[in-house]
Amino acid sequence: MARPYGASTPTLGSVRKLPVLMAATALLAAAVPPARAAEPAAVPCALGGPPATFSGSVTPSDIGTYRVLAFEVPPGATRVELTYDWADEGPVPPTPLTQTVLDLGLWDERGHGRASAFRGWSGSRLGRTSTGQPPVFVQQDVAARGYLPGPIGAGTWWADLGIGAVGPGGATWTVTARCSAPAVGPPFVPRPVDPGFVASPEPGWYHADFHMHGFHSHGGGPSGEALADEARVRGLAVVPVTEYVTSQHWRELGPVQEANPDLVIWPGREIITYFGHANALGETPSVLEFRHGFQGTRLRDIQEASRADGALFQVNHPTTFPGPVFSSFCRGCEFTLGDDIDWGAVDTLEVLTGPVLVDPSRLGMQGLPPLIENPFMRPAIQLWERQLNAGHRITAVSGSDSKGVEAEGQRYGSSATAIYAPELSRSGIVSALRAGHAYVRTRGVHASPEVELAAVTPDGQRAMMGDSVTADAATVTVRVRGAKGQVLQVSRDGSILGLPPVPVTSDPFTYSFPATRQATSGPLGTFYRVDTADVQSLTTIGAPVFLTGPRPAGATGTAAGGPEGAAATGPDRVLPRTGETRGLLAAGVAMAAAAVLFAIARRRRAVAQAEAGRKSSAE
Repeated sequence: MARPYGASTPTLGSVRKLPVLMAATALLAAAVPPARAAEPAAVPCALGGPPATFSGSVTPSDIGTYRVLAFEVPPGATRVELTYDWADEGPVPPTPLTQTVLDLGLWDERGHGRASAFRGWSGSRLGRTSTGQPPVFVQQDVAARGYLPGPIGAGTWWADLGIGAVGPGGATWTVTARCSAPAVGPPFVPRPVDPGFVASPEPGWYHADFHMHGFHSHGGGPSGEALADEARVRGLAVVPVTEYVTSQHWRELGPVQEANPDLVIWPGREIITYFGHANALGETPSVLEFRHGFQGTRLRDIQEASRADGALFQVNHPTTFPGPVFSSFCRGCEFTLGDDIDWGAVDTLEVLTGPVLVDPSRLGMQGLPPLIENPFMRPAIQLWERQLNAGHRITAVSGSDSKGVEAEGQRYGSSATAIYAPELSRSGIVSALRAGHAYVRTRGVHASPEVELAAVTPDGQRAMMGDSVTADAATVTVRVRGAKGQVLQVSRDGSILGLPPVPVTSDPFTYSFPATRQATSGPLGTFYRVDTADVQSLTTIGAPVFLTGPRPAGATGTAAGGPEGAAATGPDRVLPRTGETRGLLAAGVAMAAAAVLFAIARRRRAVAQAEAGRKSSAE
């Protein structure tokens, strides 16, 4: 999960048994008076002379707010540099669950809060002096990772100090801005991606990882070229690059696309708020804001502006690392802005973040199997299904949230979203996602089953996953490959039907069942989904097909949205094989033992029940 302060997100591969001091934290936090330092006026930043310095203190009541620090850049400056630091106060030593973490960003003289003035954001990964981090800097030719090179104009600039987390005893902080006039090179020349590039005109299944970070999110992360190379190895054909907050990669990835004509390089950004994260999939030159709650800024406004610029809007890891225990440990990872955004304008929702199998011992959860199902996945699926029932046609996807520095199996493509698109291009993928023609392969392209699904009505309508049929009844046929020994689980409107799991006894395997419209279903109609699973976890997360009721008298034709020649040939040929084109996705997480044990027990019971049914049929 991307973290608002920029440090590597805690995953089950990196977390060690963390002490939970919640009771003591609450008592100490309540004892600290909520005092806030006044925002300073613009401070001179002399060329080669005294820097502009700021200092203050924060308390737990300041979490999720920002300090705007104005400083004057003189004429003749060619470089602006920021450093900062903070120190926890109080008697309790900071821990990963209770420590203070502050973030840093920069806006230039064109106007604080204006997209044209945004120069970058580094969270807590750059500029902290006590940990030896390199400074934040910008020049016309080059800038620090996550920042935009460009001319240094004289006038008022602003440093942003974000209050990501504060220890129970509060903290003190300092920020220093230096202005200098070194010799610099020629101005940086942007080389953006052509958004109309078509990698293949052929319809088919293509795979994506919808949450990928690189160099501008992590100092050890790969360049665009290296990221593309690894994506290809993992089976990905669609490569969304969603760096934290910044837009600098939009200006750099053109040559990467040109050098990789078999891929679609799709620049976007992760919108990091202290109350939840989202992806804008596509460039959004009109909006680079991310500070939900600051001076009336709302994520809903950012959502509207991002979509107006042509980007898809995605809710990221909505149920991961929830509060209150993890609220300091992973700032803003849980999505708590459901009442603020327009769910009708959400295009995709990340139902799996990171690998589907995680190590419970990394969170001190002893006595469990060495690998368990990611415990944040099923709550995210349930959230998705609630939104479908509420009438919001959202497509479920997965994302690795990898920075390219994780261990093998937790990097790009640890899971994958398979998308049936009319062509391999950005516009083709967008149209497919908005049609719902996608499903999640939880173990990536090379280790997950392939799933095909078609619905056929008595009057001849045909639909694939994501489509609707205007009928009260249909026969749904599922064909899977690579799932022998696993089970199929059919659900309706988000509830498991009163049927035993269906054992997959051959490869390929075909199964059909009747689907009927329910009077109690939501505005989208009655939806049916099929997942696959083994004894450890879900192996695919299926997309729904909707029954919306009888069509008007005199209407003809098939359901809209399905690929030509896919479901139109009937259940014997549902869709082109998923494996005929490319794909992948990846990276990790973990949580509560009770939910984990319940999920494991339920899966084992399902497989045992299926096996018992198979033996009974054989007898």
